Amino acid sequence: MATERMTGSRLVILRSLVAEAAASLRGRRMQAMLSSFGIATGIAAVVLLVSLVSGVHRMALQTMNAAGGNVIMVSVEPDPGTAAPRGFPLTLRPDDLDAVLSASRLFETGSAENSASAVVRGAVIQGTSYILDRATGTAVLTRGARAMTTPIRGFTAAGFELQNLHLADGRLPLADEFERGERVAVLGPAIARQIFGTKNPVGQPLVLGDWPFRVIGVLQWVGEPSGEFRAGVDRYVYVPFHTVANVFRGNETASLLRLRRRADVSDEAAMVEARGILSRRQKRLGETSGQLEITSTVDRLREMNLVITGLKLLVALVGGIGLFVGAVGVANVLLVSVRERTVEIGVRRAIGARRQDVFLGFLFEALAITLSGGLLGIAGAWMLTQAARLLPIPDGAEPHISLVTAGGAVLLLMLVGIAAGVGPARRAASVFPAEALRAE
Repeated sequence: MATERMTGSRLVILRSLVAEAAASLRGRRMQAMLSSFGIATGIAAVVLLVSLVSGVHRMALQTMNAAGGNVIMVSVEPDPGTAAPRGFPLTLRPDDLDAVLSASRLFETGSAENSASAVVRGAVIQGTSYILDRATGTAVLTRGARAMTTPIRGFTAAGFELQNLHLADGRLPLADEFERGERVAVLGPAIARQIFGTKNPVGQPLVLGDWPFRVIGVLQWVGEPSGEFRAGVDRYVYVPFHTVANVFRGNETASLLRLRRRADVSDEAAMVEARGILSRRQKRLGETSGQLEITSTVDRLREMNLVITGLKLLVALVGGIGLFVGAVGVANVLLVSVRERTVEIGVRRAIGARRQDVFLGFLFEALAITLSGGLLGIAGAWMLTQAARLLPIPDGAEPHISLVTAGGAVLLLMLVGIAAGVGPARRAASVFPAEALRAE
């Protein structure tokens, strides 16, 4: 019974402390509102920036996951010293890809890639939007004098699969078209729209440089169809690897090899295996100038996470400055309150209020200011994120305030409120009744 009476009395005291804190804040309404506004600004900055960074992070993860998490990429880093090269430069060719796939059981499939660029001739560009400049042989806009050049990427047969590129219309090159290097083209959706407009390009002729091609397919969008946020892969013209080699480059050099490992094989084992096979092969050919660069999607994800972590630290710094300024404002309001209420505190102490009761009363005031301002800031950040969705933001990158972010913000607000209120609360609790009454 005694324990129940003590518990009941403590609840009554706590309710009284909360009511007194609310009455005190009402008496200093303008000061409390300005302090809350400072806290709201700081927490809104933190929450909004975190939601923006999280949206970018989410879009990057979706893009990387679309390409597959079990692919390693092989490229060549040239030797920086060109005065006295140690041997022939390292090169990658489709034969190297075939050698790795035939010598190792760690990989399922692979592709070789090369690239080029070419001017799109005016004879096949939609309507009269473009004309052919006979002096230069390039296509120029009738609305302005600038030529249209398109990037071209060459794949071997598995390239579309490994890049996770899917058809929207038409077909992909056939096996014999890949092998013979036929002049057939698959267009990214952005370049298809730019060249042919609303006309279906499948089956249409397309002249790249001085060479006629036939469009056989159009890919699905990877990036955002409208606005300026389009993925680079949407802007390419895709043709067989040997076509780029024969028509535009004049050699079989590959800029990149992609190898998809088996599901039960680790990235490290696959990378060591590929490096060993290619290094032995290139030494036999006398290619010792330069070095192989082998990376995986896991490595790229790790690098991206480092960048995102840096951005989040920057966000924390910016938001922390705002919250520090807000906490100083809260502490200032409470210190003024302690000085103005010295007599009141003395009277409360004289009639039996304990130090901890006075301390908790001022701490409640600090928490009330910070939490009210913080919740207002979270609400403002949420409204701004909803307004941001009306802007041309890429799919998947929309800012979103998660429950984790909101919960973390509330916890941060409580810590800020406690930090801002402890000093003034201790000062108030240390007031002696006799001195307080004498101060009047």
